[in-house]
Amino acid sequence: MHKQSLIMPLASRYVIGFVLLFIFSSKLFAVDMAGRYLVSGIGKDSCRSFVDADDVGRSYYLTWLSGYITSHNFSAENTYSIVNKKSVGDLETWLRGYCFANLNDTFEQAAKGLIRSLEYFKKKNFYDK
Repeated sequence: MHKQSLIMPLASRYVIGFVLLFIFSSKLFAVDMAGRYLVSGIGKDSCRSFVDADDVGRSYYLTWLSGYITSHNFSAENTYSIVNKKSVGDLETWLRGYCFANLNDTFEQAAKGLIRSLEYFKKKNFYDK
């Protein structure tokens, strides 16, 4: 009886350790404990700024978006390319529509919405068509 009571706590420790390892290695913890993260650069600008930008200004937004998409492709599971076969023009059209409807949102919020809209059509690995 004494031997059995020692085995259960040891097994429980392994289970608890495994669960904690899984939780803390999860990508869900890519933010601080309050769920916040730092948005850098032009992603902090308002959608109104994007909508009002001239051609040169829009190129800065699209360059920032390219890095945002690359970061997503790197960090999201089962994602080779979230954009798949969409053109830059397609992405810009979607962003302009979103930003016209949500002028006070940040450009990063618009980019996050774009990513969510593309999730179903993503290319999961290099060999997908």
